[in-house]
Amino acid sequence: MIDDVRLALRRLTVEVQKGGRNLKEAIDASPFALLVADDSGSFVMANRAASSLTGYSPSELLKLSVWQITPDVYEREAETLWRAFIQHSEQSGTYRVLRKDGSTVVSAYAARTNVVRGFHVSILSEPLEP
Repeated sequence: MIDDVRLALRRLTVEVQKGGRNLKEAIDASPFALLVADDSGSFVMANRAASSLTGYSPSELLKLSVWQITPDVYEREAETLWRAFIQHSEQSGTYRVLRKDGSTVVSAYAARTNVVRGFHVSILSEPLEP
């Protein structure tokens, strides 16, 4: 699953950076959950699949940040991962997502900084089996 998410991120990055689509069009067309955050970690774009994964509507997600969908017990780790992500430009693995109803799910993810300057894209899979 992680390889599928990495490949989707690679394709989206190439498509946007070569001008095939703008970032919003590419995000809306993806079957994966896509979240775009700014440098501070605040969400600036989200697609319907991200809404389904998190339980928040796309407009609700735009009022949140990476930290608000991260369970409290992982908050320190999330901040460390965010700093490493910004410094190294790319990251992938698994991520525990805090849903609107308070439950959590684990997803495979891949993320890349500056897909468009100042905008950082995370692609998440459907929840992984426990």
